[in-house]
Amino acid sequence: MANMSKRLTKVAAQARASWVLSYGDTVTLLITFFIMMITVRAGQINKIHRWVNDRLDEAAIEVQQAMDDAGIEEISVTRNSKGVQITLEDPRLFEIASAQPRATHLYQLDAVSRSIQNLKIFNLEQTVHRDFLREIKAEGLQWLVEIRIEGHTDATPLTRNALYRDNWELSAARAQSIMIQLQQQTGLPSSIFAIEGFGEFQPIGDNATLAGRELNRRVEIYIGASLVKSL
Repeated sequence: MANMSKRLTKVAAQARASWVLSYGDTVTLLITFFIMMITVRAGQINKIHRWVNDRLDEAAIEVQQAMDDAGIEEISVTRNSKGVQITLEDPRLFEIASAQPRATHLYQLDAVSRSIQNLKIFNLEQTVHRDFLREIKAEGLQWLVEIRIEGHTDATPLTRNALYRDNWELSAARAQSIMIQLQQQTGLPSSIFAIEGFGEFQPIGDNATLAGRELNRRVEIYIGASLVKSL
C-alpha cells in the first residue's frame, strides 16, 4: 500500500511538472506571437510615415519648381516637420496696419495658388499610388491634406485709430485674407483650410532693426498631410 501511494505521488508530481512545462511553452508562444504582431504593426506604421513624408517631399519640389518658373524670389519654400512651408516674405505685401494685400503684389498669391492647385498630392487617386490608397481605405483610413496659414507681424504697436486692436488681431486678419484668396483661386474645399495669428510673438529677426522688422512681417502657408480614421 505504501509503495502504491509513493507511485501515485510520483505520477502526480510528473503530471504537475508536465502541465507547468506545457503552460510555460504556451505562454512563451503567446508572448512571441504578440511581439511578432507588434513588430509587424510597427513596420506598417513606419511604412505609412515614410509614404506620407515622401508625398510631402514631392509637393515641396513641385511648389519650388513653380516659384522658379514664375521667377518669384519673394517667396521661399522649405520642408520641415510641419509639412511644406511657403513663406510670403515681401514686407510690402500689405499696407501698414492693413490685412488686404496690395493690388500690385497679388501676382505672388496668384503664383502660390497655381502651384497649390496643381499639386499631385490632391489627386493621388489618379497616380501610381491609387492601389495603396485603396488598401488604406479598406483599413478604415483616408488621405487628408490640410492647408494652414499663419500670420506674423513686427513689434511696432498699432496706432489708436487702426482698424485692428493689436498686432495679434492684425496677423490673424492677414492670415484670413490670404486664406480666402487661396481658397477662391484654387477651388479647394474650405474645410481643409485653417488660420492662426501670432502677432509679434514669433519673430525671426531683430525688431530693433528695420531689416529684422521686415523679416518678421510675413505670412507662412503650411501644407500638411496625414492618414486619418474615416468618419
